[in-house]
Amino acid sequence: MSTTVLLCGDPQQPSEYMHEALGHLEDRGVEFERMDWMGDATPTEFRDETMSMEAEGPGSFDDSDIAARIEGVDALVVHKAPVSRDLVESADSLELVAAARGGTENVDVAACADLGIEVLHAPGRNRDAVADYAVAMLLARFREIPFNHGALSGGEWDQVFDPELLPPDIRTTEIGVVGFGNIGRGVARRLSGFEPTILAHDPYVDDDDIADTGADPVALDELLERADAVTLHVRLSEATEGLIGADEFERMRSSAFLVNTARGGLVDEEALVAALESDEIAGAALDVFREEPLPDDHPLFDCEGVVLTPHVAGSTRDAVLGGPRIVSEDLARWLDGEDVVNSVN
Repeated sequence: MSTTVLLCGDPQQPSEYMHEALGHLEDRGVEFERMDWMGDATPTEFRDETMSMEAEGPGSFDDSDIAARIEGVDALVVHKAPVSRDLVESADSLELVAAARGGTENVDVAACADLGIEVLHAPGRNRDAVADYAVAMLLARFREIPFNHGALSGGEWDQVFDPELLPPDIRTTEIGVVGFGNIGRGVARRLSGFEPTILAHDPYVDDDDIADTGADPVALDELLERADAVTLHVRLSEATEGLIGADEFERMRSSAFLVNTARGGLVDEEALVAALESDEIAGAALDVFREEPLPDDHPLFDCEGVVLTPHVAGSTRDAVLGGPRIVSEDLARWLDGEDVVNSVN
């Protein structure tokens, strides 16, 4: 007896890429159906819809196209498409829902639990992409590459010889990593070849485990006071909202800068702008913001020493394929009647 899996992609993770990662399960008797939710949406339309869904949940968003295809489906794999209570209640044979992403904000997990439907996710799918990007931003900001490029593009051959104005070798710096999960550890591992001192803070990770990686476990205040650069790798929650604000910027060195490739809500942007304008810190490299896209009149555009990019740290081809690949491993376990690894319910 075959198993029917509906792959529901979207503009960010099309179903053809899902099938590229999951198609090998056809040898196990799986029959795949494919569709794409919001397939003709512009990037802006898709971003606005999915960001609203992350805040509000899937119940108020249109999943009728999926509902029209759900009959006879045993497993549904989505990326950011909505999976509402109405949808799962209308399904006649659905046993499993998989979100090929780290979060499950687009899935009504409680409804699935009520109906005995397993929910999977794909943690760590873009950890390499984000770690690579964070290190790239940090190195580019340390060595002032974007600013040198801008000056040269503007016709200036601008060389500095005063040692007091030159950037340091990375080897002589102390770099603070806030959040020491998969991405934070990846950043520390990538930086280790440059031989800086790595300061790590994570209240959910044992100090001995941090020390075993070669990093120095420290309290957040000490990290802020010592670090030449602070890079954030923390999930956004009620506890971490505004984690870095005026008090934290006051603790940082005047020559230090902030890197954020995690979530915009971790940083009090008004306090950041004030710290930059008063030279309380030297700069920032930011890929995420409280409001996205960043408004044209946002004061960060006028701050010196700042590198800004449009929330692209996790966007690589391998990251797109990573979610379905992680899901495929759990689907194989599920087909064999084994316990899945990445269940959320």
